Amino acid sequence: MLFYIILFSSTYIALSTVIVYGFVDRWYWLILAVLIFINVFMLGVAAYFIYCAFLSLFVNVKKPIIHQNRYYYHLLVQTAFLVLKVFRVKVHISGKEFIPENGNFLFVCNHIHWLDPAVPLLLFKKLHIAFISKKETHSYPVAGPFLHEAACLPIDRKNDREALKTINHAAKFIENGICSIGIYPEGWVSKSGELLEFRHGAFRIAKKADCPVVVAHISGTDKILKKPIWKKCDVYFEIKGVIDREFIKNHKTIEISNFARKIMVQ
Repeated sequence: MLFYIILFSSTYIALSTVIVYGFVDRWYWLILAVLIFINVFMLGVAAYFIYCAFLSLFVNVKKPIIHQNRYYYHLLVQTAFLVLKVFRVKVHISGKEFIPENGNFLFVCNHIHWLDPAVPLLLFKKLHIAFISKKETHSYPVAGPFLHEAACLPIDRKNDREALKTINHAAKFIENGICSIGIYPEGWVSKSGELLEFRHGAFRIAKKADCPVVVAHISGTDKILKKPIWKKCDVYFEIKGVIDREFIKNHKTIEISNFARKIMVQ
């Protein structure tokens, strides 16, 4: 919605200006309209991010996360949509039929770029999904406070005890119906695009929360920032399947992890 508001406003102002000033009779009116459109659009985007930066000043990131602030979450989703639209990303989605209709779940996917979460954020926006990400991300200005308010949890990949606390926290979010949780079990961005080894501990969330695991695979996000901004980029997001609660109950964490990996690569 935000993207289309800025787009409509930019188009309206650009066309209105050239008409009011009488440039429509001249050959360069189209160039003028395009220049005005680009500038107004950029100003609209800049104003939005300034607004987000202003809101981030009122967030206490040291306060424990106990719920998801729906307004900040909504703005996070709008930001994801805006970024994908500005970079002309076309998302091809398949496997929607696997999404559980009732209750929260654990979402797992391969990880090839830091923009990966933008796609499931949009797809699962009504399910209020929150992600577990490296703790360094939560120290970034603006982004950190928004992630905090959206119930995204930081994880210390070098401290097993702290990582376990995050896993327990995430499980409680699912149990209490606050939100679904998304995590990348590889633990790192795969620079080669090949699937890395899974960190089995991530699947303790499903065991503790007694919830299903939605398994997906993504490709193409690693090309978004490598192309000229005016060229389109195809991203493919496929929900491969769901590991049901019965399987979760009757199998060990490492078995769940291996099964999820098998589904992801099939």
